[in-house]
Amino acid sequence: MLDLSPQQKAAVQHNQGPLLVLGGAGSGKTSLLACKVAWLVRELNTDPSQIIVLANSVAAVRSLRRGAEEQLGRKLSGLSVYGFAELGMRLIERRLATLGLRPGFSVYDRRDSETVIERLLRESLPQAADLAAAVARQIAQWKQGFASPPFSTDAPDTSTPSVSAWAYQRYEQRLQNANAIDIDDLTRKAVRLLTTDTLLLNRWRAHVRYLLVDEYDRTNACEHELVRLLATDGVILTAVADNTRTMDDRALRSTDSVARLQSDITNLRVIKLEKNFRCSNRITLALNRIVGAIGGVSDVNSPPGLHPGTPIRILRARNEQQEAEGIVSALTAHQALTGTDFRNYAILYRYHEQAPIIERALRVARVPYTAQGATSFFALSEVRDLWAYLRVLANPSDDDAFLSALNTPRRNIHHATINRLVQFAAGRRLPLLECALDPDLMNSLATEQAQALRTNLGLLAGFIERAAANADPPALVQDLLETLRYFDWLRDTSNDAKIAAQRMRNVSRVIGVLRREARKAPGAGLRALFPRLQLLAIRGDDDDPAVDGVALLTFAAACGTEFAQVYLVGFEEGLLPAGEVDPDIDSLSERHLAYLMMSRARDAITLTVAEQRRFAGWSICFPASRFLTDLPPHDLQWIDIGPGHVFTENSLVNSATYIDHSNQIPR
Repeated sequence: MLDLSPQQKAAVQHNQGPLLVLGGAGSGKTSLLACKVAWLVRELNTDPSQIIVLANSVAAVRSLRRGAEEQLGRKLSGLSVYGFAELGMRLIERRLATLGLRPGFSVYDRRDSETVIERLLRESLPQAADLAAAVARQIAQWKQGFASPPFSTDAPDTSTPSVSAWAYQRYEQRLQNANAIDIDDLTRKAVRLLTTDTLLLNRWRAHVRYLLVDEYDRTNACEHELVRLLATDGVILTAVADNTRTMDDRALRSTDSVARLQSDITNLRVIKLEKNFRCSNRITLALNRIVGAIGGVSDVNSPPGLHPGTPIRILRARNEQQEAEGIVSALTAHQALTGTDFRNYAILYRYHEQAPIIERALRVARVPYTAQGATSFFALSEVRDLWAYLRVLANPSDDDAFLSALNTPRRNIHHATINRLVQFAAGRRLPLLECALDPDLMNSLATEQAQALRTNLGLLAGFIERAAANADPPALVQDLLETLRYFDWLRDTSNDAKIAAQRMRNVSRVIGVLRREARKAPGAGLRALFPRLQLLAIRGDDDDPAVDGVALLTFAAACGTEFAQVYLVGFEEGLLPAGEVDPDIDSLSERHLAYLMMSRARDAITLTVAEQRRFAGWSICFPASRFLTDLPPHDLQWIDIGPGHVFTENSLVNSATYIDHSNQIPR
């Protein structure tokens, strides 16, 4: 408490009624919540089990728990720190039958949902099959907004809204048939339960005394509704939010969670934090320029004692290859000079497609890294293979998992056989596995194909029976892999022995996660464990925080994090801001995103600009971001990256370097 500002201390000690804390990046919002948990336990003798903390990112969840335990100097058993999806899962698990779900139900991630929607469109609306990704996004937006699609009896045209409205209920029916929900249903169905099941709601209200919510500005309408339901009848709410999202009434007016909170929660006290405790003076000045360009935003100052920091470097490269090599060269030179741990560096980018070339450059330089929101561990082909088997063992009704598992490794089941099975099951409106051994189907297949299908289904059915009988999950999976000779298949299909060995380690790592979760619930079978395992995959929560590696993060995954040194890749029109941006409205949210990403850095930030880059199969020339013109020119240090460029001590760590190259900003 001695290190808190008066505003922070007031927020921590506020204990009468709901509270909203507004502050910019680096103003100590997340640490304030950690301090409040510790204060409630230490000073008010609150049972940790009566406190629920909600956050929108894995990083924030980790930081909040770790911060509270450090404040108290001990582990906090019983404290619940959740993401919204995890809280939704815990509520849903209490009322499976009410929702028409069975144990072992599947949770579809974005890729799974898009696959199901694409299959649905190809079967029934083939002229719109190429809209699958857009339809999946629209359905997700409806669910997040706690809205229903417009109803129409007319056949859809080829527009995304029309096809999405047509597909919505059909997609929901597919989920129900597969004993599945999607990632957005975790919160939406939890809200439905609390709205209709008074007993469940009252039990939660009786259990919870304090509800603390981090990053409230990032919540959607459905998540807000969940908080609104829980934060009544004696439950004391403390929410923190980034106030730069509410800096202008033109921005995000219809979806502003903070405005919804202020409207729906009565007697809400508001406390504002006005100092940036994270970023150096130069970074803070740059942040003020970024958001201040809109007008109506008061400057946020660094408290006395924070260092001035280094100039903001802008690496200018010819293309994305040179850009990646330049980033790694600058990073390794700084690390060698200062001895900084690699975990203190982060490379941020907007799109997944930007990651592979950076990963290759890091591997060439033998720099350890962790990737979250990039080529996620759970997106690796061998991991998804095993995940499909886990899904079908836990939930035999999951057709998508069944199709993935049926012929991996290859077992001579032809596409024509699979297509015939899909058509047969569609006609009976039954799961694929249930139809696969139907005599009528077998009689319609060639003898060789019928035998191949019968053999492989027999193998799969045996393991499903063991899963249903609560066989030890890690042992079950080990036996399955040995029976499939999966590791032999990985060796045969990998380009070299090193790649095969890495892929086998990845599979073993999944088994390790399964073993860890099984230890937490002795005697639980795969069907009981798997919903929680799916949450780990959906969140991408696969990184060991103790690993000393450079963090590779998408913008979405970077929220809630902070690092000493940040490299922000692609500070260009088309990337930041993205696409064709309306200068009056849409650029406000893009400007906030630039502010948010730059504020991840404590000491130094490096922006990159490539004259040309390949993106989505095209070679594109993006001009430098318009936001560069808002930065203080005397604090910018331009560095042209070329073959053989060497980073010097002056260009890396000398905070006294002022180089005005404002005339070099491309227009």
